[in-house]
Amino acid sequence: MSRKKSFKSPAEKKRNFIKHFRTYLVMSVFFVVLNLVTSPHSFWAIWPIMGWGIGVAMEGLSVYGPFRDREDEYPEDDEGFFDLDQNRPDRELPTREAPAEPRGYREEDLI
Repeated sequence: MSRKKSFKSPAEKKRNFIKHFRTYLVMSVFFVVLNLVTSPHSFWAIWPIMGWGIGVAMEGLSVYGPFRDREDEYPEDDEGFFDLDQNRPDRELPTREAPAEPRGYREEDLI
């Protein structure tokens, strides 16, 4: 089974990462407050914060760091898709040869 691969622009990837990072920060504060309200003697909130933080860190490295996608380095065309053929030489397409002379018509064929 084939899955359609969607390409996101680098700017869209950065916007998505910022949204995810904000959500992570808000939820981390929520976990700490919930932990302090329910059981202040043990700090269990560190586990969901660290677990979610690994995912956010990996996404950050894929957007800004050394694990960045190679497609992000290609310029985009007008439609938002990457032009992967930009460095390939143009291939000649087969063309039809035009007739040497236009066909002549008789006067009676036009009536």
